[in-house]
Amino acid sequence: MKKFELLCVTMHQNDFSKIAEMNIHSNVIFANQCNRTAYDEMEFEGHIAKMISTQTKGVGKNRNIALLYASAEFCLFADDDVQYVDDLENIVTKEFELHPNADIMIFHVDTDDPVRKQKKYSKTRKCKLFERMPWGAVRIAVRLSSVRKANVWFTDLFGGGCIFPSGEDSLWLLDVKKKGLKFYVSNKTIGAVSVAESTWFTGFDERYFFGKGAYYQAAHKKTFLLWSLYFAFRTRKRTKLTFKERIRWMRKGRIGYKKMLSFEDYQKAYDA
Repeated sequence: MKKFELLCVTMHQNDFSKIAEMNIHSNVIFANQCNRTAYDEMEFEGHIAKMISTQTKGVGKNRNIALLYASAEFCLFADDDVQYVDDLENIVTKEFELHPNADIMIFHVDTDDPVRKQKKYSKTRKCKLFERMPWGAVRIAVRLSSVRKANVWFTDLFGGGCIFPSGEDSLWLLDVKKKGLKFYVSNKTIGAVSVAESTWFTGFDERYFFGKGAYYQAAHKKTFLLWSLYFAFRTRKRTKLTFKERIRWMRKGRIGYKKMLSFEDYQKAYDA
């Protein structure tokens, strides 16, 4: 059994040039969303790179495809705009080996976004029961056997290419937590990513709060009001929308989730 694999979602790839672009020096699986169906494989530096190309739309579905093909003891979720440190494989595997009870390990990724800056932890430790989980998928490494045993998969409703623009990683983490898997956070940095040209984040605008409302309805149905009030207050310095407008758009997102309506479809149905 292989020790480590990178599970990367990507789009419109015709070759393995992402290996050099991302500074990959390990086994890697690319789930490639494009206009064809194919399986490609190549060897490099003693490692195996696989590319599963399908017309399957949605980041969650493609993460699931990568998971289906995964076969290493430890796996790290990846996006194709991350540049990794040279000794990525050694860092990830060593942290799991030092903490044999860990099912999920959260690593640090440097970012150029001062608003959505990633939290860096001072030491590797087990997460507390009610600790916040502000972690994007590219920070998440897993013990594959634990995830398979828990039978957890990414939603196809949230994330790039889906009805609602983001939140698939948070929903996955909540599902994993409910299954009782053990979370650890690491103080190790594994790479860097630029979020200057996000494919989904257009600012703290109406679309953003609509998506948040949909997410809170999916993740925290019984406490939706508390979460929406908290988030409206938390973002008070990040948007031109008033407090009432932020709440209103999250409530619209709640309705959108119940009726499976995207931001655009909701506007056509209700705000026309």
